[in-house]
Amino acid sequence: MALNVEYPCFGSGEPTRLSADAIRRLGADLRQRLLGYTARPFQPAELFHRAASLRVNGRPLRIVWDAAHAVHDEAGEPVLGVCEHDPQEPATVMISLNGELLADQPEMLRSTAAHELGHAIFDMPAAVAKGAARAFRSGAIAARDAAPIDWREWRADEFMGAFLAPRRQLARAFAREASAFGAAIRWKVIDEIPTPYLAANVAGWSAIDAIAGALAEEFGVTSAFIGVRLRKYGLVG
Repeated sequence: MALNVEYPCFGSGEPTRLSADAIRRLGADLRQRLLGYTARPFQPAELFHRAASLRVNGRPLRIVWDAAHAVHDEAGEPVLGVCEHDPQEPATVMISLNGELLADQPEMLRSTAAHELGHAIFDMPAAVAKGAARAFRSGAIAARDAAPIDWREWRADEFMGAFLAPRRQLARAFAREASAFGAAIRWKVIDEIPTPYLAANVAGWSAIDAIAGALAEEFGVTSAFIGVRLRKYGLVG
C-alpha cells in the first residue's frame, strides 16, 4: 500500500514556497511512518523497501532504488547519487546511490539516500505529471563545496536532516547525553515545546563535540552532521 505524503503545492505538482520548519516536520513525520520513532541507525535496505511506493499529494509515485553500481554525472564525473525520471517510465522515479563510493561509508549512504528521497518527494511529482525528463545529481566529488546550492538542493538537505535526526528525538537524546557529560543544560521554549539548550561559552566546544560524537553513533550519522542539526534546532549556541 502506498504511503501518503502531503504538502502545499500548485496544480502542476510543484511545491509552494515551504519554510524550513514545514520541511523538517514533513521529514520527521515520514521518518516515523516509514521506520518508526527510534534513534537506531536504519538499514538502507529497509528504507528502500518501505519507500518504494508513495502517493504524493494524490499522485502515485513508484521509487526504484539501486545502490550497487557507480553513478556519474553527464560529464562522467563520479557523484554520490542521482534522482531521475524517464518519461518512458510513467509514475516511476529512479534513485541511484554510488555503490563504489558509499559501500563502506554507511553514514554517507544514509544521508545520500535521504537527500535523494527529498528530491523524489518534492521535485519529481511535477516532472512525472508533465512526462518530462528530470535528474538531480548530488555530491559531485570535484566541485560540491564550490558549487552554489539552489533552493531545491536546500530543500532536499533540510528534508534529509530532519529525516535522519528528527528534532524532538535529537533534543531528547541531546539532553540525556549532555547530562551524562555533566554539562549545565538550560531549557527554553521553541514552538511551545520545552527544549534543552547548551551555551558553548559555558560548556565549551570540546564538551559539545564529545556529545555530538556520542549522538552521531546513536543516530548513524557523522559528528559534523549532528553539529549542524544541533545549531539549526537551536540546541547549542
